[in-house]
Amino acid sequence: MKLKQIRKPALAASAALVFGLTMSACSADSGGSTDAGQPAATATEASVAPEAPEAPEAPTVGVPFTADMGNGNTARITVVSAEYTDTASAESFAPAAQNGGFLVLDVLWETESGVTSSNPLYFNAKDTEGRKGEYYMFADNQLGSGEVQVGDKSRGTVVFDIAPGPATVVITDPLLQEAARIQVGG
Repeated sequence: MKLKQIRKPALAASAALVFGLTMSACSADSGGSTDAGQPAATATEASVAPEAPEAPEAPTVGVPFTADMGNGNTARITVVSAEYTDTASAESFAPAAQNGGFLVLDVLWETESGVTSSNPLYFNAKDTEGRKGEYYMFADNQLGSGEVQVGDKSRGTVVFDIAPGPATVVITDPLLQEAARIQVGG
């Protein structure tokens, strides 16, 4: 029994000694480098969080942007131009604007991967007061609805009856979830 009692304290003391020597050897390195020859991080460096990646720039008129349309399908969309006008159709039967005028978007839709569907109903617009623009279905040269294969393009107008001034246009995916947002007008 005496032998077992002696071994326990000796074992505990040995473990504490080995742990203490190991810790002191690690912290005694005042040269600022690790065993691998790499500089050791200072306390200040260790506490600084790494820089976050830059957020992608918001889409702008005239500059193509990529929109995730779900299931690995991506579309490259360009709002080529955004103009506010008094008319959006040459047809005499087309109704007049009820909210002040028409925001006419000239849109180019291309598929980058998979198969996407262009659709003017994937676009919504709100004025600076948060009022939703009315989609105008009588516009000339409307963006077509349908599948766009990789390498194919669809181009046309998307028109809103909306108050004059700046607007926010939101492009959604087929499940009507926001895929991109662009500021137009000014």
